[in-house]
Amino acid sequence: MTVDRGMDTPPPTGTDDDIAPRIRAAVDAGELRGVTGGPVERLGAGESYTAWRIGSGEQARVLRLPRLPPHDLPRPMETEYEVLRRVPPELGTSAVALESSSDNPLGTPYMVTTHVPGRALRATDWNPRLATALAHQIARLHEALATTPVPAPSTAFVPSAREQGEELATWWGEHHPQTLTDPRVRALLPTWRRELDRLAPAFEAVPTHRLIHGDAVAPNVILGPDGLPRLIDFEWSGPGDTAKDLALIGGRVTGGPWYLPMTSDDVTAFVTEYSRYSRRSRLTQDSSATDPQRLLERRDAYELLDRLGNLLYCLSRPGEARYGRWADELARSLTIRLGD
Repeated sequence: MTVDRGMDTPPPTGTDDDIAPRIRAAVDAGELRGVTGGPVERLGAGESYTAWRIGSGEQARVLRLPRLPPHDLPRPMETEYEVLRRVPPELGTSAVALESSSDNPLGTPYMVTTHVPGRALRATDWNPRLATALAHQIARLHEALATTPVPAPSTAFVPSAREQGEELATWWGEHHPQTLTDPRVRALLPTWRRELDRLAPAFEAVPTHRLIHGDAVAPNVILGPDGLPRLIDFEWSGPGDTAKDLALIGGRVTGGPWYLPMTSDDVTAFVTEYSRYSRRSRLTQDSSATDPQRLLERRDAYELLDRLGNLLYCLSRPGEARYGRWADELARSLTIRLGD
């Protein structure tokens, strides 16, 4: 279990100053797959990839370069690329080209995707119209991915909230045990577990969806010039519970740059609209997956699972001021939520 929330390690190809001239030379020479030419601009970096925009307008493409050796990536590049091949362009970024070999002018494997114009969501963007649009976009994405010809999920039903919570705690205990001894975490864990147990009935017999986005945090939702939200960064896409994709955009538990603050009424309206739209779909017939109340309770559980996991992630980065600040925010917000 790894949390990809943005790091600043150099790519295996070297620093940005090293790779930028190579990108420009390869573009000018027509040696990059899926790219026709144009200006080169660094868009940003996450834990696994650095993103560069090449070209402009409708011809713009995004070049994604791994920041780690391919065998150290949390998930194979080919896995994400196969998901992107199934994402309709009106819903988010789509696949253009994949270079799996390092035998190319950049000296590293790379992926090229479409460019989604716009900017990441901000807290001030949230309003009923946007909530409805995003609920519909996520529902459409789940519908599109439901027909993806990938191997069936390893488990037919979604694990319970408590099972997922224990898996999370076990992983962090094995890989970063110091995070679980932080006084704030130790104070939170008993109430956190009790709340997951309270929400457990909502997880009974919920079928595992073939593919979900898996990391629909605010920076991965782009608000386009047309006012529609679209999703990017499908690295963590895989089989799962559709309710998880409703929990990461925001809620009552916030902290860091990832979540939009939402009231209980905001959350309920968002989930209800997703449920209403999904239940109209011919591909979503299982009432256990889309019943509004059960969906809301599962979303609430994923909010707790995700935010504690992110708190532990921030605590695993000692000495980095911003992660310390974000850990404080998450711990404070979780404490308030669990104290209700």
